[in-house]
Amino acid sequence: MLSIRTPGRVLVVLTMLACAVMAQPAFYLKSGDRVVFYGDSITDQRLYTTFVETFVRTRFPGLDVSFVHSGWGGDRVTGGGGGPIGLRLRRDVAVYKPTVVTIMLGMNDGRYRPYDQMVFDWYKTGFESMVQDLKSLAPGSRITLIRPSPYDEVTRPAMAGGGYNPVLVKFGDLLQEMATKQSMHVADLNGPVVRMLERAQATNAELAARIIPDRVHPGAAGHLIMAAALLDSWGAPGIVSEVEIDAKGTKLTAGKNTVVSGLVGTNGLSWSQLDSSLPMPVDLNDPATALAVKSADFLEKLDKETLKVSGLKAGHYALRIDGLQVAVFSAEQLGEGLNLAAWPTPMMKQANDVHALTLKRTGIHNTRWRTIEVPLEADHLAGAKAVMDALDALDSELDAKQRAAAVPVSRKYELMPVTADEARIPAGFTPIFNGKDTTGWHISTTNHHGTTPDWHVENGVLVGMQKPAGKGGILLTDKKYRNFEVYLELNPDWGCDGGLFLRSSERGEAYQVMLDYREGGTLGGVYGERLKDVTALSIQDWEKYYKRGEWNVIRARIEGEIPRISVWINGTLVTQWSDVANHSADAALDGMIAVQVHGGTQIWKEGGKQKFRNIAVRELP
Repeated sequence: MLSIRTPGRVLVVLTMLACAVMAQPAFYLKSGDRVVFYGDSITDQRLYTTFVETFVRTRFPGLDVSFVHSGWGGDRVTGGGGGPIGLRLRRDVAVYKPTVVTIMLGMNDGRYRPYDQMVFDWYKTGFESMVQDLKSLAPGSRITLIRPSPYDEVTRPAMAGGGYNPVLVKFGDLLQEMATKQSMHVADLNGPVVRMLERAQATNAELAARIIPDRVHPGAAGHLIMAAALLDSWGAPGIVSEVEIDAKGTKLTAGKNTVVSGLVGTNGLSWSQLDSSLPMPVDLNDPATALAVKSADFLEKLDKETLKVSGLKAGHYALRIDGLQVAVFSAEQLGEGLNLAAWPTPMMKQANDVHALTLKRTGIHNTRWRTIEVPLEADHLAGAKAVMDALDALDSELDAKQRAAAVPVSRKYELMPVTADEARIPAGFTPIFNGKDTTGWHISTTNHHGTTPDWHVENGVLVGMQKPAGKGGILLTDKKYRNFEVYLELNPDWGCDGGLFLRSSERGEAYQVMLDYREGGTLGGVYGERLKDVTALSIQDWEKYYKRGEWNVIRARIEGEIPRISVWINGTLVTQWSDVANHSADAALDGMIAVQVHGGTQIWKEGGKQKFRNIAVRELP
């Protein structure tokens, strides 16, 4: 269901999406198509297939296409653990009345040995028979034959006797010949993956070997490139949206697959943007995926969400979308153009939400099929049918939610000039201290360390001091956070004890990252501030990572109902700590972020200052 408040806007959005679909280059899938993915364990992984499903949902949100994932581990052209080929085709393909069927078989059919003519002939006969049966069972369906994905002989030595991947290549050549004769479509999931592996191997051999960890079954990184190969064969468009702005003239000079409005050039730039589609969700934080994506030019070929801004004055600019900071870029970078699909944007978060629903939906169908339908088929249980009907209903509900989640929404863009210091804030972190005053923060009036009023800003630096001597306190964010990572830079005076509070209550009951910059102190450890039964962790060698008298970077992450905390000092991970239960006050799952000036005079230098700058936060799922 599309949940947009005004009927007029519903019409505008749906009309725009329909026009966008019509304007795209010819894509193999059409509205009304029902796609069944058929294959062996590689298809059974439900990775390349779910990537394809999510791509179609996010790139063509107005296209009515449904998907069924029917891979079964160990399958050959004659069938396998799920039954003989005839049963598999009837029960797992034809019953869904497909208009499109993809078939990837071959990895098991070659018997994991060098080329054998008898095996090849057996595969040829079996594949031809299977295709004829499929055409009879699903008349009119459009069949995509998939050249089998590779047996990895790039990152590891080839099999003795001529290698195994050449066998799969011969199988693929056969499928190409068969498709030409019978007017079927062919997608090559071997060659593009091999070429990607070769480039990845040249870049980072150890990491490249993780792309297909057992030589047969790719991880998510390899499956993403397989999905790209299938989509490319289907003529999938590579453009999400394109926007070019002339900042000097405050005008839009180019736009594609989007509607830009309200462009204003006061103190930077701001505008609203409603794209026709979403980027493909890609986990570039996973090293293997990042290597595969780079080695296959995935973003350039299939995921271009470009923003180019010319005419900016030299300097640094923070790009914020819907109030969340994406990253800080130089005027030169913006003039050359950015691919926002590579950055943590709200659109990427929305696309990730769509993919999460894809995985949930396909998981429900797989449970129905593999846990109920097939194992209980011979028992003829009335209860089994009721369960399958209920799971089908749940599948449909998730499908509707997935489709609604894929509809793009209008986004508010801001491009604001920032200082070179602010440019150090990492991508995806939104500043929560403005460098001017304490807007968005407040002083606790109930903290046991005191209620010092002396929190002020000096030259972009947040300064906390005792006032009067011995009276400390905490400064809290107005907003509460649940799972998040906080970034800050600090340079306190020696002899000043403090802390960074995570999920804090108004009174200052919190999980504390210790910032005890004094003789006998420790930085980067975890302490339960007024929390019972929390086992503290002290970092004894913190001075190895900390630079005395200079600005230092602290990053702290807290997540989970039972909190898990990670802390980095100047980029080095020094703490990975987990509680055994949620000891937060009142078992709270969220709380404020706070910085502390310790009370008392024994562990505080008279007249000393706690100093922070560039405080920013990244909220986590």
